[in-house]
Amino acid sequence: MATLGIASIRLTRVSIPLTMVHASSMYVIQKTERTVVELLLENGITGLGETWGTPDVYALAQRFGRELIGNDALNRFSFRKIIGKSSYDNRYGRNGLATLAGLDLAAWDATARSLKMSLAELIGGRRRESIDVVSTLPAAILPRAVSRKELTDHLDVLANTQLVVQFALEQQRKSGFRSFKLKSAAYSPEWDWKLLNELREAMPKARIRFDPNANYGAATATELCRRLDPLGLEFFEDPTGELEGIARLKAAVKTPVATNMWVVRDEHLVSAIRRQAVDVVLGDLFMWGGIDAWRRMARVAHAYGMKPALHSVYETGIATVANLHLASALPEVEYPNDSGLHFLSSDVLAEPQVVKDGAMRLPSGPGLGVTIDRAKLEEVTLESAEIRA
Repeated sequence: MATLGIASIRLTRVSIPLTMVHASSMYVIQKTERTVVELLLENGITGLGETWGTPDVYALAQRFGRELIGNDALNRFSFRKIIGKSSYDNRYGRNGLATLAGLDLAAWDATARSLKMSLAELIGGRRRESIDVVSTLPAAILPRAVSRKELTDHLDVLANTQLVVQFALEQQRKSGFRSFKLKSAAYSPEWDWKLLNELREAMPKARIRFDPNANYGAATATELCRRLDPLGLEFFEDPTGELEGIARLKAAVKTPVATNMWVVRDEHLVSAIRRQAVDVVLGDLFMWGGIDAWRRMARVAHAYGMKPALHSVYETGIATVANLHLASALPEVEYPNDSGLHFLSSDVLAEPQVVKDGAMRLPSGPGLGVTIDRAKLEEVTLESAEIRA
């Protein structure tokens, strides 16, 4: 087959309002910013990718993109060498891995389109057409983005938990969600205990995840999770900080324990395996640095008795669909995919990606199977750059 030379790369940084306020222990936000990647091959085929939309990542994407012009999209080494062979060589940290992942995804998509294969087939096989997805539940229902003090004042009124329950039931009614992730503010164990009990009572068959983003101390988290054990939650996600703290908590509870914060590199897997620290590695495509790294993590984790699952935040349809392809291609993935696309006020794709009966369908067609809607993209654009030889 002829080489798949990279002719140009177009980067577009976008800002998309959310339809609700995301409140958690880390953020109170009402928008998402992403960088959309359009990678044009010399054969005229364009692949799509995306990554984080911070100014730093957008700037790095321009720098990395200039190094990739003229390279073969099939040459995986030309991508990885940009940030180094190992974490030791990586001078760019998490931003570098996320930037690489966005460019890498576009190269995978362009390659699959050139071969007239779906991305799932190129990764390993199109095994499922429908993937269950998870609806995020904010720590509290707020009319607007507020200060941390305003948030904690709201959480002090325990009757306000019912607003989150009503929100969850509305998502279930609208889209048939069967899986939910509660984002905790990690401020009040009593709020979280009461709210999770009410969610379980309101949705007795739902899969519910609890995610304080590691902001509870180890003793508080362990006590709370012991109290929550009878609810039969799907898993506790990053209930406390550091791998050792999570390992000790895991030994004290029956509910599975997951992380997307403390096992994010190949070398972290060794410690997690030896310490038996977690049950689920909730891997983020961008934190791991792309499809090759994510696929490798999934296979290693599964081989040592841990279950891989796909983490997501508020991504456009591009990354959302990429996660669907990964879940379809890799038999190691059993859990529903995280997804926040349904809370974006708009998307950049021409094809609506809908949640029906709690699941999303894999698009047909080569590559990701989706296309950019130029008008929609322009409406949410903050800035753009074209990189050529």
